[in-house]
Amino acid sequence: MNKKRPETARQYVVGVLRAKILRGEHMAGARLRQEEVAAQLGVSTTPVREAFRDLLAEGLIGLDTHRGVLVRSLTLADVRELYELRIVLEPMLAIRALRMATPAHLDAAEAIHLQLCDEPDPERWATLNVSFHQALHAPAPDGRLARMVAGLADAAGSYVTLSMHATPELMTSNNRDHAQLLQLYRSGKEKELGAKTAAHLEQTLLAIERDVEIRDVLLDKTA
Repeated sequence: MNKKRPETARQYVVGVLRAKILRGEHMAGARLRQEEVAAQLGVSTTPVREAFRDLLAEGLIGLDTHRGVLVRSLTLADVRELYELRIVLEPMLAIRALRMATPAHLDAAEAIHLQLCDEPDPERWATLNVSFHQALHAPAPDGRLARMVAGLADAAGSYVTLSMHATPELMTSNNRDHAQLLQLYRSGKEKELGAKTAAHLEQTLLAIERDVEIRDVLLDKTA
């Protein structure tokens, strides 16, 4: 399958910069200059500025008063905290969503699942992965729990993308997990759904921990 350029210049810039940061091509502490990035990617400075806002929200870059936009490091402490919270909260939201889900809700999630199964690109897979879980959780009441889970999932997105780049076969195992989650939603098995949701997150955490450690070792060797 040929890779397609994302729909907007902003998405294109976000995808390129995110991939470079996650692969260590832009090292922690490196300065990103708006004009240089625009020239390198053949875009105007507007989508670069918009992309910087997105990457700032993801925690991949930070702002320094004197030096401007700087690449942030991805730490194991950060990812463990995110996933410890997700493992507690997300099964609760999944069960609430199951109780309100209609066949139409699950059909929408399954359509995204089929796209995931056909998607070999880590960046696009990670984006579809977010959409898949959002579709599963959509039937749940729009309250504090839903907002907390969504915020934690957004914050974890960069780590998920890192693991998909480092270990592409994880996309296949995650697709199998997604099929099982859909089956549990359709069968109405609350207890099993909660356990599978937690196990799915725990598996992702283990993969991310391994890949962050490997990346840090490789970067230390090349420093």
